[in-house]
Amino acid sequence: MPRTLIAAATVVVLACCAVPADGGATTAARGGFPSSRLLWATVDKCVSSPTADVVGVRASMPGTGNRNEQMFMGFRLQYRTHHGWHNVGTNSPLVSVGSARYRSRQAGLDFHLAASTASGTVLRGLVAFQWRIGSVVVHAARRATSAGRTPSAGASPPGYSAARCTIS
Repeated sequence: MPRTLIAAATVVVLACCAVPADGGATTAARGGFPSSRLLWATVDKCVSSPTADVVGVRASMPGTGNRNEQMFMGFRLQYRTHHGWHNVGTNSPLVSVGSARYRSRQAGLDFHLAASTASGTVLRGLVAFQWRIGSVVVHAARRATSAGRTPSAGASPPGYSAARCTIS
């Protein structure tokens, strides 16, 4: 992927803000949350067109049951070469997804790429998760996108979940 395209990649809008995946019910702390099935990231949109390419990344993070903790996510888009994965542009700012008292929270971000992105480029998302009390990070995790997830909103088509997106 040419460097000019990397610089041209723009992060646009949060897709459907944070949504409590459990309708807002509170729960007690979950055991082993770093390995929780509620901690994931997925590609929920992979659209190629003559004018622009859009890759959506959506993530879920479990609450700890502690209403004093706030949860945050940061999104990154990466492309693959034979040397491994490389960042497209910079990370998104950390986005607050709400209180850790909830069972889980989801948020997403759409990445808009220049239409001249090379055909066959393979992309994935990488999401950083933080649980904080005030400004102190008390838990952190990172996940690359994977398939087979259940995005609550923003997927195109509805329910779409993939590990990667290939620009065609």
